[in-house]
Amino acid sequence: MGSDDKLAESNGSSGGRTPPGYNQTKRQWARGFLWVTAILLLFDRPLLSLGTSASAVYTMHGGTILSHKNFKWSCASAISFLVSLYALTLRTESKFVDGERAYELKATLNLKHRAAEIIWGGILLLFLGLTVKEKIDNAIESTASAVKNISSSMGGSGKQKKT
Repeated sequence: MGSDDKLAESNGSSGGRTPPGYNQTKRQWARGFLWVTAILLLFDRPLLSLGTSASAVYTMHGGTILSHKNFKWSCASAISFLVSLYALTLRTESKFVDGERAYELKATLNLKHRAAEIIWGGILLLFLGLTVKEKIDNAIESTASAVKNISSSMGGSGKQKKT
């Protein structure tokens, strides 16, 4: 077994299961980029959101694709990139349309790009918010179990005696 084989086994790329938390840093960076992307989409900044979503895609591209968590964030990053590109394209096209001659076309293009930004930005914020809620729930649960363990190790039932 060569040193490359040992390295492949240590980082989980030998074809087996990767260790827990192997791509956690990549997912955290991607979530950070997606938070910024969602906010930029809601504030009608498709060019900047295209950059941040591209950063999220780039961050996740080196991860293990077979991981459920990585797949979820890779898909969210790719969809964000496509929505940002779509919104930027429609916004740019609407600038070339003469508002006096083709008012309906210009209004339709503006409506479509804003609708795409608002809908996907809202879905992405909901998705990211649920992730935060899950982390808070896990922290509360582990705190409650730690308090219960401490209480039981001190010999009490968790209730104080009246004097």
